[in-house]
Amino acid sequence: MPFAPTLNGTRIKEPTDLNVEKYKLTKAGRVASGKMTMDVIAKKRKFNFKYDVLSGTDLQTIVDILFSDDSFYTLTYVENGVEQSAVVYVGAIKCKKFRTDGKWYWKDVEFALIEQ
Repeated sequence: MPFAPTLNGTRIKEPTDLNVEKYKLTKAGRVASGKMTMDVIAKKRKFNFKYDVLSGTDLQTIVDILFSDDSFYTLTYVENGVEQSAVVYVGAIKCKKFRTDGKWYWKDVEFALIEQ
């Protein structure tokens, strides 16, 4: 099954590279003896999307979703052959515009979706 990511139910172009960071949110402190204590509050993921090149239409599809009035979005993706989902928010979207054969494209497109 291909990666086939969707944002709020809309299919977006498969990224050139997807790096998933998994981490724990913790609350830490020290007791009187100096020993550290730590509680795991949550386990979260950060999805780093990278596209070598995107057409203006493909980029606009992504931007229209992520720059709507919503603060959080549902990401659905496939990991190890199993469909997964996460409620995420967006960081900065970085890209460079270039023109070839009279058409505009975007290269080095990168953005992160961080789990709520």
